[in-house]
Amino acid sequence: MKLRTICIMGRLLDQEDGLGVYSSHLLRRLFAMDRDSRYVVLLRSDKCADLFDSYPNVQTRVIPSRSKLWWDQVTVPLAASRAGADIIFNPKFSLPLLSRIPGVFVLHGSDWYVNPDNYSKWDNLYIRMMMPLYCRKATRLLAISNVVVDDLVQYAHLERSKVTVSYAAPAPHFRPVEDRTRLREFAERYRLPERFILTVGRVYHTGSDQPVEYPGGNNEKLMRAYQRYRTAGGKLDLVVAGRDIDRYLRSHGFGDRDFEGVHFTGFIPNEEIVKAYNLAEFFVLATLYESFCLPLVEAMACGCPAVVPNTGGCPEIAQGAARLIDPRSVQEIADGLLALERSPELRLQMRSAGLERVKMFSWDQTARKTLEVFDAIIPRNGSLEKRFRTELMNNA
Repeated sequence: MKLRTICIMGRLLDQEDGLGVYSSHLLRRLFAMDRDSRYVVLLRSDKCADLFDSYPNVQTRVIPSRSKLWWDQVTVPLAASRAGADIIFNPKFSLPLLSRIPGVFVLHGSDWYVNPDNYSKWDNLYIRMMMPLYCRKATRLLAISNVVVDDLVQYAHLERSKVTVSYAAPAPHFRPVEDRTRLREFAERYRLPERFILTVGRVYHTGSDQPVEYPGGNNEKLMRAYQRYRTAGGKLDLVVAGRDIDRYLRSHGFGDRDFEGVHFTGFIPNEEIVKAYNLAEFFVLATLYESFCLPLVEAMACGCPAVVPNTGGCPEIAQGAARLIDPRSVQEIADGLLALERSPELRLQMRSAGLERVKMFSWDQTARKTLEVFDAIIPRNGSLEKRFRTELMNNA
């Protein structure tokens, strides 16, 4: 019996952002859990060509292309057809529009509709033109939160019945770290203060060939809120993890006087930042909109209390386990920082609530939801055999 073949559009694996992390963890769990399928991972570059070498049911093919649009719409469907694919799966959004192979993709956000000023007019035009087409083209869809589904039903006329919410999850290494030596070495390497508030940020859109500023990071308001927090008597330093944030803020009118108590670490790899969460007194994020907020579940998994936006998917994910603030209000962000600094009891309560809440999110669960969608389109051989045995038993 022929193995089901699933072709993966894997070009976003090259990205070092949340989308790249999401894809690599989800695909690893899929490949491990689904031995009844053959997977063909298509890559646009050889950066991640060896990523899945340990999985016997996975083949990786690198097919370069200068244009993302050409790669998505021409290269992928040709390669999928040659591979005999039964399903094309994209962990990001977009599908080959002219392919007859059933397609599934993941809805990661609706920020283009909710906060259009975060994007160029061409990005907004592209999304408004293409997102409804991709949604109609997809046989089934996955979404990382209910908020994303609600937004896209409203703005892109998404057919709700086609969507399964699968969430995302922290990587297994995000957990409380008891090894003080490892934590101390990490703190020394990044020159971290003894006690601090942690934030992670970005100032550019990811996945672009050229750096394009991303106003949705809201770094300016967070910096002004931190200044107000200090003026009100706040004593903790602020550690800012992320690429080029110092340079970005300086180019937007901030100077040395504005950075009193602020430490810019630059980019910290995902495997390492778990130590920053473990060292921090608490975590703050002031972005304008997060569809799922991976940093929030990472912080909760480490037992790090969190202050996060009351917009997007954060309230859905936190469910009372984090302090919610209006990211557009400098005063409300500052008040959130002060409240957590001044109440060790609140921090302990939030730590316990976060560790409990984060148990609801796992990559095993995300992979299972994804496989349920695949099975609804083309059952696995194992699924077929199980169904056949069940029918025999029912008819006996």
